[in-house]
Amino acid sequence: MNDARKRKQGATVRRQPLNWRRPLRYGSRALLGGIALALVITVGRWLVGLEVSWQPMALNDWQLDEVLIYQSRADLDQTLSHYQGRSLLLISPEAVRKDLEALPWVSDARVSKEWPDRLQIHIDEHQPVARWNGEQVLNSDGEPLTRPVADLVLADLRGPEGQAKRVMDQYLQYSRVFVDSGVRLAGVRMHPRGAWDLQLDNGIEVALGSSDMLDRTTRVVALLERSPLNLTEIDYIDARYPNGVAVGRRANREPSA
Repeated sequence: MNDARKRKQGATVRRQPLNWRRPLRYGSRALLGGIALALVITVGRWLVGLEVSWQPMALNDWQLDEVLIYQSRADLDQTLSHYQGRSLLLISPEAVRKDLEALPWVSDARVSKEWPDRLQIHIDEHQPVARWNGEQVLNSDGEPLTRPVADLVLADLRGPEGQAKRVMDQYLQYSRVFVDSGVRLAGVRMHPRGAWDLQLDNGIEVALGSSDMLDRTTRVVALLERSPLNLTEIDYIDARYPNGVAVGRRANREPSA
C-alpha cells in the first residue's frame, strides 16, 4: 500500500531517520584540518624565532695574493670579518667584492671560494700620484683619496675644490717639460683666479701666471739650463713677462733680468 492510500485510510506514515554520519564525517575532517593548520603555523613561528648556530663549511680564513702597500690591512681584515663564521655555501663573492672595493685604496678586487672554509682575495690598489691640498692623495685618475699609511714622497698639488683632476693633468704636463732639466717638479698650485705657481725640488718658486703656461715653463727650463747663476742662488723666477723672466736671488732677493 502506498503512502497516499495509507493517508486516506487514516494510517500514520513513519518518517525516515536522519543520516548523521556524513555531517559528522565532514565536521571531523574540518576540525582535524584546522588543528593541523594551527600546529603548522605554531611550529613555523617557533622555527622562525629559533637561532640556529650551525653553519656548514663556515668561513674560517682568507688569503691575499699580494702584500698591500697603500691600503690598510687592518681595515681590509675588518671588512672581511663580517663574513667570518658564515657558511661558505651562502657567501656571495660578488657581495664581498663590493665591500672590498668600497675601501679607499682598493681599485679592483677579485674573490673566489677555496673549499672548505677559505676565501681567496686578489687586490689591485690605486696608485698615488701626488698629495692634494696637504690632506689627501690623488690617484692616477685624479681622484682625491684618504692618505695612505706608507710615508710617500709625492709632489704637492694645491688648488680650489673640485679642480683636482685639472691640477694633476697640468702637473703631468709641466713634469714632462722639466724631465731633462736636471731638476724635478715638486709642487704645483692653482690659484682661484686661474694663475699657476710651480715649486722645484731645489726650492725655487716659479710664477707662471694664467696664460701661455707651457711656453713660460719652457722659458724657465731654458733659463735653468743656461743660467750663469748657481741654482742654489736663485730664490724665485717670475715668468709672467711676455718675452723674458725675472730672477730673485737668495742673498738680496733683488730681481735680475
